[in-house]
Formats: sequence, structure tokens, C-alpha cells
Amino acid sequence: MNVQEKNGLTIVPMAASGFGATVTGLAPDAITTAQKEIVLEAYRCHHGLLCFEFENLLLADDLHTLTAIFGDNEFAPGLINGIGKKAADGEENISIDDQVAVLRDKGRDPYLAFIGNVDPYTLKIKPTDRKFYGEWEWHTDMSYIKVPPTFSLLHARIVPSNGGNTGFCSQVLAAAALPDDLRREISTLSIKHDSTYTSSGLLRPGMSVPDSPIEAHGHAHPVLRATPSGPALFLGRRTNAYIVGLPLDESEDLLNRLWAHATQEKFQYHHHWRVGQVVAWDNRMMLHMRHPVDETAARFMWRTQTKGEAVRAVTP
Repeated sequence: MNVQEKNGLTIVPMAASGFGATVTGLAPDAITTAQKEIVLEAYRCHHGLLCFEFENLLLADDLHTLTAIFGDNEFAPGLINGIGKKAADGEENISIDDQVAVLRDKGRDPYLAFIGNVDPYTLKIKPTDRKFYGEWEWHTDMSYIKVPPTFSLLHARIVPSNGGNTGFCSQVLAAAALPDDLRREISTLSIKHDSTYTSSGLLRPGMSVPDSPIEAHGHAHPVLRATPSGPALFLGRRTNAYIVGLPLDESEDLLNRLWAHATQEKFQYHHHWRVGQVVAWDNRMMLHMRHPVDETAARFMWRTQTKGEAVRAVTP
């Protein structure tokens, strides 16, 4: 195992995953320029997945500082119109600055998302839809918008003793292992990524169920996406996905074959959380999912993300 120790940081590859590394020794309130470069190099070498170990829970400013290593902080999904949120009637002309001001006046950090079944302020378990506790499907964050966020970060605040693990699946490894005939078949195709449902299967506010995937709301992206680590499959999520221009039955058949290939166990790593950890991943390179959680257990995460970049197709 190739362990790197430099500038107070220790980088350890995630055993047997084929991608990913654990980083220890980083103080979010005192990150040096040299340490930032080491972290980014570790991200590049380990194909888009890093786990940061901390002894204590981070402050929001610390998490934002850590996030900024990877890019400009982006607003949390579901808080700002057009960023994982559909404008309500009468909100269409409210500027982003005005929306941010309203959130700030309410004491809400517009860059921080809360994910869990507890009240984010009292930390008591709150009534939560049962779908939250089930298995969340493989997906890429917010791929249904034109410019999806590049990096996502999750900070474990409360985790159950069992369940709630997060799976990661390298789409760079999956793309490299594509059979030649399947690679040729998808080389010029795009998938429309549906925005109807959340990762837990809940209908998003303001959305309606489409008559078919052809009618679903979302944005189309190339099936093979260029990334810093090479070509990656960019599938989004299976539910209501549609390959643009194909008859629905042909789209369904091709998508089923792609998903069967892309989510093979040999491309996966499943992370068992500990309180205080922050996992950062590159959505251009990675699918992720969440394992079921016991309905009597609490689970609470803080989530941040970085601004995205235009999706670039791999040149055939």
C-alpha cells in the first residue's frame, strides 16, 4: 500500500477499492497552500474520491473552507430557484441576491444542505417519509440541470451503528472496461436526466409525474463525458432516464445494458461512516447511493457542493 506523508498530511489508499484515499492531519481552519496542492494531487491520483478524518465536528465555515479547495462554493440544492428548486408562482422574478438575503434573514446558510431524519437545530428525530429509510438509487448529484455541480461533500454529524453506508461507483473504471461494440453504440448519444424524483424516490416539490421518460423534465448530457481522469460514463439516475432520439423501447434496452455494466461490484466502494468524517467526490467520475437505515435510528449529514462546468462529450 502506497502511503504518502507530507506537510503534516497522511494519504492512505482505500483498500481494494481501486480508487479513493483517506486523508488525515488536515486542520480546516489552517489549510496551507502546500496542503491544498497535496489534497488536489491526491484527488487526481485516486480518481475523484477522498475521505477526510477529523476528531471533532466541523463548523460550517470550516466545511466551506474545505469545500473551496475543490472549487467555488455553490448554493445548496433546493434553496435557490434554478439550482435544484423550481420557482413557485410569483417567485420567477426574484433575484438570487434577494433570495440569499431572505435565507440569511432567517438564519439559514444558503450554501449548506441538511440531509437526515432529525431537526437540524434540536437534533431530535422528526417525522420523516418512510422512503428516506429505504435504499437510495445510484445517481449523480443534480445531473438534471445544464451545469451540474462538480464536487459534493458530506460531513457525518450523526450516524447509525448499522446501515446508512454510502456506495460509490467509479464511472471512469466502468468506461475503461466498456466492450468495444457498446462503446461504439453510445459514442454520439445523449441521455436526458430526469428531475422528477429525489434520490430517495420522493416527488420533488412542484414536479408532476411524466407520462413517459420521453416526456420527463430534465437536461440531456452525453453518455460519455470527458473528465480529468479520462472518459467516464455519465448516466445520472435510472428512473425516467431517456436516450435522446431513440424509440422508448430501444432507449430502455440500451439503458438497462449500460446500467448493468456501470454498476458492477468491481467498480464499487462502500463507505461505513464515522462521526466527524467528510467525504468529497467528483460527480463527473462517480455514481453514489445510500444503503437503508433503520427507522428507529438517527442519521444526519451536512452537505456542500462546488459550482460545475459545462459537460464535455468524449470525442468519438
